[in-house]
Amino acid sequence: MSQRQAPGLPAKTPPRLRDRPGFGTLMVSVAFGAISTGILNVANDLVAIYALDANATQIGFLNAAESVAFLFLAIPAGIMLDRVNRVKTMFWAQLAAGSAILSVPLAWSLGLLGYPQLVVVSFLVGAAGMVWGMGAGSALPAIVGRDLVSAAFARKETVDTSAGIISPGLAGPLVAVISAPFTLLVAGTANLLAAATLLWGLRTAAKSAAPPGEATPRIGFRQSFGEGLRFTLKHSAIRALVSSSAITNMGLAFGSAVETLYFVKVLGFTPQAIGLVISMIAVGGLCGSLAVPALVARLGETRLLAYSALFLPLSVVLVPLAGNLTAGSLIVVIAHSVLYNALMVSYNATAYGLLARATPDTMMGRQQGFRLVFTMGPVPLLGIIGGLAGDALGLQPVMWIWVGVTACAGLPLLSFWTATGRRRHESA
Repeated sequence: MSQRQAPGLPAKTPPRLRDRPGFGTLMVSVAFGAISTGILNVANDLVAIYALDANATQIGFLNAAESVAFLFLAIPAGIMLDRVNRVKTMFWAQLAAGSAILSVPLAWSLGLLGYPQLVVVSFLVGAAGMVWGMGAGSALPAIVGRDLVSAAFARKETVDTSAGIISPGLAGPLVAVISAPFTLLVAGTANLLAAATLLWGLRTAAKSAAPPGEATPRIGFRQSFGEGLRFTLKHSAIRALVSSSAITNMGLAFGSAVETLYFVKVLGFTPQAIGLVISMIAVGGLCGSLAVPALVARLGETRLLAYSALFLPLSVVLVPLAGNLTAGSLIVVIAHSVLYNALMVSYNATAYGLLARATPDTMMGRQQGFRLVFTMGPVPLLGIIGGLAGDALGLQPVMWIWVGVTACAGLPLLSFWTATGRRRHESA
């Protein structure tokens, strides 16, 4: 029987993100949060340096305080997000982050600002940002539907990277005009606006962001922990995706530990050239986020993920190769920066879409918590190992090791796809 469209009936249009209630408002909130993050990344260290005369060790502890929450609080946060309304939790996270940031200029104006307060604020902002990001990741499939998750993640990356291009450029002039501590007024206000946007615009979407299993009996922390761990480790697709992401992050941490030193000592880059390379990170991410929806529609999530994993190590190859060039090394490294970050956005967006399809809504928070621990937990250690390897082996060999580690990230995916294909062949 023909499947031709019946006369007089409108053609069925594919689902669009703009038609999903609450998604546009969520993106506005994401934009305000990204503006705050971009300003904070520049101004927070400058507050410590200019206002408190902090040394290098203190700056290191300050940055560590912001990221330590991922290692120790990601799993409890994931368990919590599977029990509560996620949008409301995101609201409180942004409110807490904004309030903590605003305490810095307040204390500075009263002459009470000290280094311990700055460390505590960095920790609170990092923890709140982690909860916010996990909440958004858990709520997104319920808001847009699982058929649009990859496109929605890419759109979120577009907003994030666009703000990442603009907001750091605003921070420098603000620091020069109103001082570093008072620049945090702008960052804190942006967080409060992100919270207000959620409060105002997602009242109806908040219901869809609540876990559907609220009527089921509440289980204890230990049982909830065990369920999340078993689900993450036993689900073959999730295990492959998490393993691949962990290897990619380990390679990035290993290489990034000495990348700037490599630029200066081996390639002879000036600070201006290094700044240009870093600015291309956001440009590459923006390009990738804009391309992902069309590529997913044309290739599908699985094939696009495979291409991203295949070409990612090829983009890293450009870094050590630049050390063998007599001219044009800056152009090659810029090409690496754009290509690598475009591929990373494509990789993360498709991986997130596949993870969301494989994960029940009642397990989204815990899956994200364990995924963060497995993929981000080894990063500090690999950064230390990368630095030690740079001293022992040389800077350019470390870049080649980065290439090799990144190439290994495709092995868990290849193993999973091979096993899946074999099972399908045997069942046919």
